[in-house]
Amino acid sequence: MISQRVPIRPVHWGIAASFLAALCLLLVPQWVLERPRELFFDALTQIGPQPEYPAIVVVDIDRKSQESVPGDGWSRNQTAQLVRTLANASPAAIAFDQVFSSDCDPALVENQVLANALARAPAVLGFLVGPKGSPPPQPKPPLAVLEPLRTPASWFIEGAETSCAAFEEQATSAAATFLLGDRDARVRRVGAYAILGNDAYPTLAVEAVRLSQASTPILGGTPLRLRLGSLSIDLEDGGGIRFVASNSATIARRTISAAEVLDGKVAMHRIAGKILFVGSSSPILGGLRPTASMPLEPSLQIHADVANGLMTGSTPLRSTGMVPFESLYVLLGGIVIALAANHLRPVATALLGLGVILSTLLGAYVVYATTALLTDGFSAALGIAFVLAVAVVAQFAYTRRVEAVARQRFSQFLPKSVVSRYLDTPGLKRIAGEDRPITVLTTDVEGFSNLTRRTGRRELVDMLDTYFAEVTKVATRHGGMVDKIVGDSVHALFNAPEDLENHVTRAIECAQEIVRLTEEMRNMHPFIEYGFGRTRIGIETGTAILGEVGRGGKIDFTAYGDAVNIAARLEQANKTLGTSICIGPEAARQAAMPLHRLGSHEIRGYGRMELFTPVPS
Repeated sequence: MISQRVPIRPVHWGIAASFLAALCLLLVPQWVLERPRELFFDALTQIGPQPEYPAIVVVDIDRKSQESVPGDGWSRNQTAQLVRTLANASPAAIAFDQVFSSDCDPALVENQVLANALARAPAVLGFLVGPKGSPPPQPKPPLAVLEPLRTPASWFIEGAETSCAAFEEQATSAAATFLLGDRDARVRRVGAYAILGNDAYPTLAVEAVRLSQASTPILGGTPLRLRLGSLSIDLEDGGGIRFVASNSATIARRTISAAEVLDGKVAMHRIAGKILFVGSSSPILGGLRPTASMPLEPSLQIHADVANGLMTGSTPLRSTGMVPFESLYVLLGGIVIALAANHLRPVATALLGLGVILSTLLGAYVVYATTALLTDGFSAALGIAFVLAVAVVAQFAYTRRVEAVARQRFSQFLPKSVVSRYLDTPGLKRIAGEDRPITVLTTDVEGFSNLTRRTGRRELVDMLDTYFAEVTKVATRHGGMVDKIVGDSVHALFNAPEDLENHVTRAIECAQEIVRLTEEMRNMHPFIEYGFGRTRIGIETGTAILGEVGRGGKIDFTAYGDAVNIAARLEQANKTLGTSICIGPEAARQAAMPLHRLGSHEIRGYGRMELFTPVPS
């Protein structure tokens, strides 16, 4: 008896891909997906307005405050005056994102003044991670422990850098102000507590909220949870409190300048009963850390973000316990796509899959917006996309009549605009021998030969990649077509292959922007270290023959004519003229902008010419 082989259909491939994607999501080490997943979570937390707790105020010892103080600038005397002013308004807490750890001589008058001021306020002094065996911070805030309690390993520290003893004696409590970023350096969460020896200290925001709630924190349970009066906060697996980074508008609304407080320009009702965070957004006095909302957010504002999340109940939560459910979702979603692939045409299957992917991403946002839970919509969508790709490819392979419109890889270099003409008009014949007026722009890097000798190959290639990417981007933005890149030179054509209005002026404006951009680039790393030369540019206008050159093998789309050669000569003329942009007589005649005359000069192969350069702006 002959057994008949059962054909493998797209549905079988799709189901197999679904199981594979689900297993990968379940079994792959979590650190592999950490970066893209966290970036996805960053995007989720930044979508839409976030709740704001009105009783959180940031008092910023900003640049204005520092400049308002004569002499050596902001000192402990000014801090003491600020604390006294704030204390007179009876705030709920004053949390310092500062560590007063130097010059601790109690006999110093400014130390005595600050210590007396701290005694008048519900002050929380911050501390940082310090050397092993250093004295523990004081005073220690209260904490009640609820069994079972599994203490996260990330909470333990070996020592602390604390404020002077005279200040600690007058403060209400001490709290941790250090911030730890993820692998990409972004700060997304803070440890709820720091444990030194047998003592547990809350993070600055937790302690400030505790004072405002006038309660004893209760820590414990499974999963780990922190209770502050009427507030209940679920902690992440590592004992962290994830926060939503505020945007610049939110930061501006809750921030007041220390200088304005001292000048009496801040109404006391803005301070009375509020949770105050005192510190500095200045890099000199404070710390700047990357967050989801900005590349450098003051650490002072990060602590305020954490407190805002605690008070509004909007602390995002991510648990590894969600991974099995996300894997199951990928499996079920993939099976749905696989079954659809067995009945729908490839285009319909692709649209269905895209709908599932978009629904996955939208669903992740809806879950976050309603529950504050962070589900890994990115990895789930990636798994669904993998299943979709397998199912659609299997459809094309199994279908009797395969729609295989395979585009051959272009082995020849053609400008994008020319390629678009072919793709948009498949019946278009070869472009050859077209006479048209064009403006030619040619660039060159000064001292490039010497640069190649003193620069490593990898560093040189990296710099040229960046240089060419930026220069060609500018040329394209001004309507030019990058004809070719030869060595360190870029050749761009304007009014080719399509008509471009005011192409001479557009080319000159393009040259000016290239010069500005490349000069800025030369002052940046790594260009400045290797002495990257300035960019010289030649521009001329004339009629040229435009079209394809070559048959069968390598094909080039280029232009031939005097304007092409003259532009190259003018670029070289910048050496002797001391200019960056040299413009030929015909381009100058057609330019719709004022130009500076450089006089008549000999141009090799073309005789004497009147040359011009743009008028400095």
